[in-house]
Amino acid sequence: MKRGFLDGWNAAQGITTSESFQAFTIFGQTITEPIYNIFAIVGVSGLLMYIFAQDKAMDEFIMRLRLEAVHLTFILSALFIFAVLIFEVRWTVSAMGVIEYQVILFLIINKIKKLSALPKEEMGYE
Repeated sequence: MKRGFLDGWNAAQGITTSESFQAFTIFGQTITEPIYNIFAIVGVSGLLMYIFAQDKAMDEFIMRLRLEAVHLTFILSALFIFAVLIFEVRWTVSAMGVIEYQVILFLIINKIKKLSALPKEEMGYE
């Protein structure tokens, strides 16, 4: 088995390597690591295309909502990572997983901000 630089470095420092990917089954189909990686890349690519898509009525207000959603996503992600570091939680996740979680968190926050910014129903002045 060919080992990379980090595997050799970690072994020299006495750091154990992470567990290897274990295939799993969904609806009778076995998902192996290459298939999982392809699904992850396609999923993140689709979410990024959605994030950077232009709205029909792109104006400063929509841009401000997106910027606030990005800021809130960054703050929540940083707080979560700091909490994991402070409490020394044994949490293993790939970098791709962190990106996926951040993109999904952004989409949720952005949708909530858009829904909360919608004008209320009109009072019916006649």
